[in-house]
Amino acid sequence: MHNLPIETIDIDGDEIQVIEDIYKALNEKFNITFPDNFTIDTGQFDSFNHYPEASIGAVWQVNRCYLTFIKIHYIFRVRAATNSDYYRYQLWAFVKLKNDFGRIVIRHESFTDKVLELINPVELDFEDDKAFSSIFYVVTNDKEKAMLAMTWNFRNALMDMQDDWIIEIVNNNLLIYNNSCIDTRDALALTEFAGKIAALR
Repeated sequence: MHNLPIETIDIDGDEIQVIEDIYKALNEKFNITFPDNFTIDTGQFDSFNHYPEASIGAVWQVNRCYLTFIKIHYIFRVRAATNSDYYRYQLWAFVKLKNDFGRIVIRHESFTDKVLELINPVELDFEDDKAFSSIFYVVTNDKEKAMLAMTWNFRNALMDMQDDWIIEIVNNNLLIYNNSCIDTRDALALTEFAGKIAALR
C-alpha cells in the first residue's frame, strides 16, 4: 500500500486492496491530504454511537471534506457456543458547515415514514419546496433553526443524495454515511456529494 496512514490490523487482504483502489481513484480526481488531528468529535453523533466498538482507522481530507474510514467489529453467533467475528471498514464523510443547524437527521422517506407521519407528525416539511419534502424525511430538535439553516441551495444540493445515505447534523458538523462496506464507486460518489455541500456559501 502506498504507505497510506490507515489501521490495517485484523483487516483482510481484499479489504486492503479496496482501500488502495479507492486511494488511486480519488487521487486521479482530487488532491488528498492526511490531517494530523481530526477536529470533529464523532461521539456527538448518534449514528457513531450505534457502533460502540467502532474506531477511526484513517482520515483523508479531500474535496473540502473529511473522508473517514470507520473500523467496525462484526460479531455473528454461528452456534450456541461459538461466534464468528471480523473487521470491516465503512466510509463516512464529515463536512464543516458555515451555519448552526441544531440537530437534524435527513434520509430518503419510506412508505412507513409516510404512514407514521399521519399518526404522529414529527417530520419537518418545507411548504415552499414540495419536491424536497416529498423525497426526504427530516427530523430536528429545533424546527426554527433548521428552517433557517436549510436554505433552498442546501436542499437543492441534497437532491443528488443516494437512497441509502443518511445525513446527521450536529450544530455545524455534518455527517454522511451508510451501513455498507466500502467500494470505489461509492467512495467517489460520496466525495463528490460531500464536496458539493462543503462548497455551499
